[in-house]
Amino acid sequence: MLLREDYLSRIRGFYDSNLIKILEGIRRCGKSVILSQIKDELKEQGKADENHIIFINFEFIEYEKLNKSI
Repeated sequence: MLLREDYLSRIRGFYDSNLIKILEGIRRCGKSVILSQIKDELKEQGKADENHIIFINFEFIEYEKLNKSI
């Protein structure tokens, strides 16, 4: 997986803020990859425990009921 350092460096300063972060982009541009890299950085730095991270892929059939509630 390609490390997206440019994008990560732009958001790192906001890791500890209470602001809501929104990552947007066109389909298949790497949003999920960047979020995965942010998750890995937070875990490595001890800022997030695996038990406090929720990942939901709404394209998976097991989350179909969640999609219908939106």
